[in-house]
Amino acid sequence: MNLPSRTVTSCTGDHPSLADKIMPARYIPWVKTMAYAVVIANMVLIASGGIVRLTGSGLGCDTWPRCTKDGSWTTTPEMGIHGLVEFTNRLLTFGLMLVTILAFLSILRIALPDVTGFKGLWPKLFVGLRSREYRYADLFNLTLLLLWGIPVQAVVGGISVWLRLNPWMITAHYYLTAIMIALAAVYLNRVKRYFEPATRAHEHIEGQHTVAGASLMRTIAWVSSVLCAFLIFMGTVTTGTGPHAGDPDAHRHAFDPWVVTRLHSFSVWAFCAVVVIAFVLARKFNWPTTVRRVLNFVLVAIVVQGIIGYIQFFTGLPIWFVWLHLLGSAIFIWAASALIEKLFVLSSPAARHQADIRIEH
Repeated sequence: MNLPSRTVTSCTGDHPSLADKIMPARYIPWVKTMAYAVVIANMVLIASGGIVRLTGSGLGCDTWPRCTKDGSWTTTPEMGIHGLVEFTNRLLTFGLMLVTILAFLSILRIALPDVTGFKGLWPKLFVGLRSREYRYADLFNLTLLLLWGIPVQAVVGGISVWLRLNPWMITAHYYLTAIMIALAAVYLNRVKRYFEPATRAHEHIEGQHTVAGASLMRTIAWVSSVLCAFLIFMGTVTTGTGPHAGDPDAHRHAFDPWVVTRLHSFSVWAFCAVVVIAFVLARKFNWPTTVRRVLNFVLVAIVVQGIIGYIQFFTGLPIWFVWLHLLGSAIFIWAASALIEKLFVLSSPAARHQADIRIEH
């Protein structure tokens, strides 16, 4: 296994170069900063997409990858505010790409201490790293998935435009962003676990500590995963059945709005019940502090989301409440993904062992 030094230092030299700050050979706070940045950048994509949809600007650029059918890559004055809104949303993809590249570079030399040139790196950009060969293979692979997810997301968005905002394609577009947020949340969890003493102390990762009620913890993780996947899906179907199509002529689902809304709310209430059960179990079995903290994060996120959701439903879906609900969904995905990852890792002896191997001392 290619193992870097287990001593945490900033970088070699008293005055590291800009390249050393962007691509450190050892952990520095910049790595965690970029981990947070990639989570937030993906959340911004949901917020900006919500603005596009709620202002009816989904076809402001009426084709893809160009903005107009006559060949313009940019919006034109004749396209008005809708063209500007949609084109700005497309530009944000480049901002997300920049942030994700910086996150990838921040972990690159830590994960690959033996690669000195692009020739050696190139194959790994397609196949990733194997855990048995590289200590931080999971961090490298997560940022690599986030990088590759951006062009995939862009293509799905382009197909959505070609299909005139078909609601099923919008569901796929949103779901991919949700997956990106989840991957970024897992990456952030692991950066903090491997490199921050306070985090691993709260998780009780090091040593032979055994979590009481581990099987129940793992069950909670699986049930939470299934419920999250379902409630996010039903949220997109509910939105696809409502009035905010992204364009006045866009197709909508023909489902009964009351039925899909109730299915969505049922899944949310079911998830709330699981969170409450997790709180009870955490207290009964004295689960690590970090589990209770992230449970608080999840509970606050879903309660606020529920309040906004009921307000928007009973007030006729005003666009600002719908936008807040979309933003809240991004925060909820972050919180729920962070919780689920912790539950899976802390409940598995094998995963705990792998985490212990990767921890810097």
